[in-house]
Amino acid sequence: MIFFLYIVLVFLVLRFSVTLFNFVSNPKMGNYGRSFTDKVMIIIKVRQSEQEAEKLIASIKSQDYKNYEILIQSSDGPDVAENAKGAYFLFLEANTLIEKGFINSLIYRTSVFKLALLNIIPTPRTSGFIANCIYPLSDFVLLNLFPIRLVRLINHPAFAMANGACLFFDADIYRRYEWNHTFIDPGLAALEMLKSVKQEKLNADLLLGNKLIYQEEKELDIALLSRRLMLNFSNQPIIALGYLALVIAGPIVMAINLAPVFLLLPYGLIFLSRMMIAYLSVQPPFPNILYHPLQMISLTYLLLHSCWNRCITVLKSKK
Repeated sequence: MIFFLYIVLVFLVLRFSVTLFNFVSNPKMGNYGRSFTDKVMIIIKVRQSEQEAEKLIASIKSQDYKNYEILIQSSDGPDVAENAKGAYFLFLEANTLIEKGFINSLIYRTSVFKLALLNIIPTPRTSGFIANCIYPLSDFVLLNLFPIRLVRLINHPAFAMANGACLFFDADIYRRYEWNHTFIDPGLAALEMLKSVKQEKLNADLLLGNKLIYQEEKELDIALLSRRLMLNFSNQPIIALGYLALVIAGPIVMAINLAPVFLLLPYGLIFLSRMMIAYLSVQPPFPNILYHPLQMISLTYLLLHSCWNRCITVLKSKK
């Protein structure tokens, strides 16, 4: 038991260190105040109909950027960007909204760092009890486990993490490597695509959306949310279950076995981590702290749901 508690504490310190690194390095998208005129092809991913993208299209039209063309593409349809003209390709999910300055800032960041791919994680817009228990989990797990700045600083596939909601490509590079044939849906294959970019020794970057791009979840899709969370664990159930044992069961075992005075350090690290993550993800800090126990229950359910489904799939494939 003592050995397990030591492991929990060490893992907690490591997670806090990663969160602190993210907090200090502040990997958020900035509004750089520059203007460009290059043509941008905006490919919007919809699941069923174009009506899903009405709010997004309205936010695009209110942009200060005018040289763009919008293409609507079904999530399970072929890539319509193959013959599209333009200097850049911007893939967006239909439930995202962008603010003024966003496209100019994408081009500026891409040109300054000579990026083949710039991946932006939208800021979640949550409203309601259930939403606040579930949607902040993606940022919590990511910012607790992965130092985001290393995506750009270390050009190796091992340092890759991605989000499929917003992908911005240099169009010439996208066509040259024929990624439209390799990855039918860049949104669903975002992590594999970013790894491919690094394998080709090209530059990529991952940033938090800050106040420039938001994502609204209209429907509670447990399967989709579970798959997104599993990406943080390389889709490996064993890693996800180990994470749950250390992050969920660990603090509970500590509370049962340790005197209150010894709980100040671990619980203090959890509190500070939640404060820093709330700042990075542009979320109100104290409500997120109050929701923390319920979010951990939701995290347990989502990861167990995904692990169970994956095990069932493996067993069926062996029959």
